[in-house]
Amino acid sequence: MKTKHFQFILIAALLALTLAACGGSTPPSGTTVKAMDTFKFDPAALTGKVGETINITLDNEGVLEHNFVITELNVSLGPVPAGQTASGSFTPSAAGAYEYFCDVPGHREAGMVGALTVNP
Repeated sequence: MKTKHFQFILIAALLALTLAACGGSTPPSGTTVKAMDTFKFDPAALTGKVGETINITLDNEGVLEHNFVITELNVSLGPVPAGQTASGSFTPSAAGAYEYFCDVPGHREAGMVGALTVNP
């Protein structure tokens, strides 16, 4: 079980490095969002395009549990325990501005939110 978990982390890290080498600050094809115990996401803003799959890896850098939710797009990633990651993807069908947030009680209220802009 630990070997499979290690292999998954290694593959995810290699994929992240490959995507980072492609350039751009928020590539619609994939990005890592850091969840921090300061009740912030990094980055706090993402962009994508209608009909284009967005791959998200949530990297929980804190000691508290966090997640990533976009209600309007039926996106829910997590809960992610301290020091762990989780990945998921979604394809937005409508342009617009969407809020992503951590729905662990009190986290959203403390400011753990971000903005996703989906362009046509």
